[in-house]
Amino acid sequence: MSADRVYAKTDKGRAELQSRTGTLRGRLRAALIVVNGQAPLSALQAVIGDGAASLLDELRSLGHVEAVDPAAQPVSGAGERPVDALLEMRRADAMHRLAPHFGPDVALIARPLLAAEGAAAFNHALDAIERKLALYMGRRDAARTLAGLKLPT
Repeated sequence: MSADRVYAKTDKGRAELQSRTGTLRGRLRAALIVVNGQAPLSALQAVIGDGAASLLDELRSLGHVEAVDPAAQPVSGAGERPVDALLEMRRADAMHRLAPHFGPDVALIARPLLAAEGAAAFNHALDAIERKLALYMGRRDAARTLAGLKLPT
C-alpha cells in the first residue's frame, strides 16, 4: 500500500458515520472519520497511528472507503459542507484519545464532537467532554489528555 495513496469515504461509509449505529468500533471508526479524500495515507498515519494501512485496508474491504485521485475529488458534494481536513483530523485524534476512557460508549459521549460543524462548536463539545473526564481523572489529567485538540477560532 503506497504512502501517498488517498482514500475517500464511500456512500456506505458516510451512512455509517451519520447513522451512528456503532457497527464500527474504536480505531476502525476513528480511521473512517479522518478519511477525507485529500490527505494521503502518510498524513493519516500521523493521526491514526500504527496500523493505519491495515485499518484503511479493512475499511476498503468493508466498502466504507475507496482509493481515489485527490485532484478529481470535489471539495463538497450535493448537500455536504466543504471538507475541513483539520477538523476531521482533530475529531479522529479525539476519538483515539477518548476510546481508552469511555470504551464502547465513546461514540455516545463524543456525539456532539462528531456533529460539530465548525471550530467553535468543536471546541465547546471538547470542553464538555473534558469536564466529564475531570470527574474521575481530575482536571489536570483531563486537560492533559485532551491537550492540543482545540481548533483556532
